[in-house]
Parts: sequence; C-alpha cells; structure tokens
Amino acid sequence: MKIPDGGVTVRMFRQGHGDCFLLGFSSKNGNRPTYVLIDCGYIPGSQRVLDSERSIEEFPKEIGRITGNRLDVVVMTHEHQDHLNGFGSRHASHFETFRIDEAWLAWTEDPKDSLANRLREDHRDQLLQLLERRKALARAFGAESPEVQELESFLSLELGDDFAAVDPASSNNKQAMKKIKDKATNLEFLSPGREPLLVPGTEVKVYVLGPPRTERLLLDEDPRAEEGFPEKNHRFHFSTTDPHDQAFLPFTLETGTPLKEARTTNPFLKKVYGNEPTSPPKDRTEVNGTADWRRIDDEWLLGSSEQLALALNEGINNTSLVLAFELPKTGKVLFFPADAQRGSWVSWPRYKWEEETRTVTARELLARTVLYKVSHHGSHNATLAGGPDSDNPSLGWMAKKRPYDQEFTAMIPAVEMWAFNKRRPWRHPLPAIKEALVRKTEGRILQTDIDLPEQPAFVHARDWERFIERCSFKDKHFDLTIKDEWE
Repeated sequence: MKIPDGGVTVRMFRQGHGDCFLLGFSSKNGNRPTYVLIDCGYIPGSQRVLDSERSIEEFPKEIGRITGNRLDVVVMTHEHQDHLNGFGSRHASHFETFRIDEAWLAWTEDPKDSLANRLREDHRDQLLQLLERRKALARAFGAESPEVQELESFLSLELGDDFAAVDPASSNNKQAMKKIKDKATNLEFLSPGREPLLVPGTEVKVYVLGPPRTERLLLDEDPRAEEGFPEKNHRFHFSTTDPHDQAFLPFTLETGTPLKEARTTNPFLKKVYGNEPTSPPKDRTEVNGTADWRRIDDEWLLGSSEQLALALNEGINNTSLVLAFELPKTGKVLFFPADAQRGSWVSWPRYKWEEETRTVTARELLARTVLYKVSHHGSHNATLAGGPDSDNPSLGWMAKKRPYDQEFTAMIPAVEMWAFNKRRPWRHPLPAIKEALVRKTEGRILQTDIDLPEQPAFVHARDWERFIERCSFKDKHFDLTIKDEWE
C-alpha cells in the first residue's frame, strides 16, 4: 500500500457486500504513516459471486500485514453486520493482536447519553419481539421455509449469523463492537457539529456531520419528490393489451408485465398464481408445489412479521457516523457517510464551524469533495438527487468547484449480482444513481464486484490516464491515491 508524501491512499477491500476501508495518511513529521480503518464487514454469501471464495478473516490479516498490527483509529459507523462482522463475533476476535490507539463511534453508542440509551432499549424490545415471531413462524411454516428465511435475513443484519438462541445484548454485532472498544486506548463518541478532530500525527481535519440528534430525523428514511432518483421498473404490476383497460391503468405500460407472461417467467408469481388449485384441498398438505391452501390461520404472521422487521431496521442506517476528512493544503475532502439516509442528509446544513479565517459548512465541504463513499451501497434512499443550488444536500452539491470536480471519484461497496438476485431484491446500486454517478465522476467509479472501469466515450484519453495513474486493483482490493497538491 503506497502512501504519497503529503496525501492519502484509500484501500477499498473487496470482501463482499459491505464496507471495509483502510486510509493511510502520510505523517506530518515523515515518520510512520497514520492508519484509519473505517468499518470491516460483509454479508455472508455475497462474496461467492466474486472470483473466489473469501473468508472475512483474510482481511484483518491483510490489514495487520500493512499496518504492523497497529491502527491509529478504528471507526465503527453503526451496528449492522455488513459493517462490523470483520471485527469478530461472540466466538472470535479477528483483531486480537492489534494495537488500537483510538476508536470512534457515534453518540448513539454512548452509554452516558440518555437519548441513546432510550433508543437502544426500544430497539432491544423490537429485537426480542422479532425473535419470538421467528419462533412462531418456524412452528407454522418450518424452520427452512422461505417465510422464516426472509425474516432471518432481516435479523442477521442486527444479530449476525447465530441469532437463533442469542440474547440481543450478546449478539455478534455488539460483541464485535465491544472487542474493539475494549482494545482501544481512547474511546470517542462523536456528535455532529462538534469541533473538528485531527487524524493523529497529521494536520487532516475530520468534520462530524451525523448522525442527527433528533429522533424524528433518525426515522426519516425516504426521499421526498424531487429528492429521489427514478426507480425504473421498480413497482411491479400487471399490464394489459386491451385498449379500453389501458386507459385506466395507474402506471405506464412499459413498467408492467402481462399476466400470462408473469405467470410463466416470474418465479414468485409462477409459484403463487401459475399452479394454484381451483378449489381448496381436503387437507392442508402441499398442492402442486405451492404453499398450503391459503393458510388463513397462520397468514397474519407473515404480514405482521415483515412490518415488524422493517420497523426494526428503521432508523438504524441514519445512526451512521458521517465523517468528512479535509486535507490541509488543498482542502480536498474525502466523504464517508456510511449508510446515512434522508433524515441524516437534511440535517447536515444546520452545522457550521467558525475557524480563524473561514466558516466551514456542509455545502462547502461537499463542494470540495474528491472522494464519495457512496452511501448504503447506492440504495434509492441514501443518495439524494438535486442540483448545486438545491435546498438540501444532494449529489449536486458534491464536487461543484474546480478543480475538485476533475478528481471526483465514487466508491460503491456493492456486489450487484448478489443483491439483485436476493429473494427480495436489493437494488444496490440503484441504476439511476449509478448513471448519475457515471456522469458526475466521468466514469471514475470503483465498485466491489467490478474490476477497473472502462473509459467512457465522452471522457478525454488524457483525463482517463490521470485517473488510472492514481488507482490500482487486485483481486482483494482497490487503491486510490489522493495527493494534497494539484497537478
């Protein structure tokens, strides 16, 4: 991992669908580089669609080899499996041999913060309810049924892989955080708007923009109207060839699928509609491979469990620690919002920092951004749409100043094939957001499951060469070099 004099190299690990970033900063005295690790996790199974099987234990070993088993700062952005399980579990500690000088967490993890304590207690109650609901579903439909598997996919984000008999207080996620907190010499719980931190051994300032300290904003996830990117073909409905019926369709024809086609090509609809019996069977055994006939007595569990699971996850992404790293000479900004969604984004303009010769604002930090770690794997509600002058922060606010725009690069920690082929697909990244990023970055996008991108036709060859000179890739990682100077 080559670190430039007066700059930083960002290594994006390609461990699967999840975040793991190692930042290596040159020190101001020319001594050992300073290493900052932001998250370390992935969703098990997502690595299988890459070129080779990967075990999460490989990546702490690689980090130890680079850093000499010493991390100056470990940032744990929020309590989700795809950001934490690389740190360890109840059964293992992957960073046991490391020296960790500082650990940075959001105020929502502070045991001395009364609001944080109440939010965690409410969340624990929801988890306990959902664990009980999982047991009921397993009794009704079977432990290996799709219904239980779907609920377990929600639970795994919160509890890791061994949630079946675990108390939320001792979940893999909480134990991973505890292992790092126990090893860290200094522990910081960060609130937005606080005075900037310094990356140890450097003059790099770190501005904290999230999570918001308002419960209403923590629960505010989805973009409003013009803030959202279009979700093409996202809402499924049946179309028709009857001209009279077409006049009354609520959506346009091109976003629909004819019923006959859907019953034979869509796996879910083929199962539900394609071979449903015309009359109820005499008993509740499986019929033609479909689920038990209607199962009215247990059906309530499905809808209510799904709603409870969605409510459980509501707001967790907005507890993400949002950090902007500012290089001292050029003012270049590396922006890491973790999985922050709408409520966090709209809170950023309320903070400003009065310094000796300037006032720093979120709008100005985003305007000088040269690296955007794309929020929540590029999901529909974690990057807002808008222009340079929009009221709320958006992609349009980023890199709107020259020459910052000429280096602006995006990193998307997503395994698209795996995400889109889940039983309930995740549009990670949302195609419209990816298209907007291609235009904004002029193709400078590094995505976990794609090797170095191809040069877009509209980008000049010399401009592309400058980008390629700053980055490299191997099977397990990308490196991007950002110098604190202008070419």
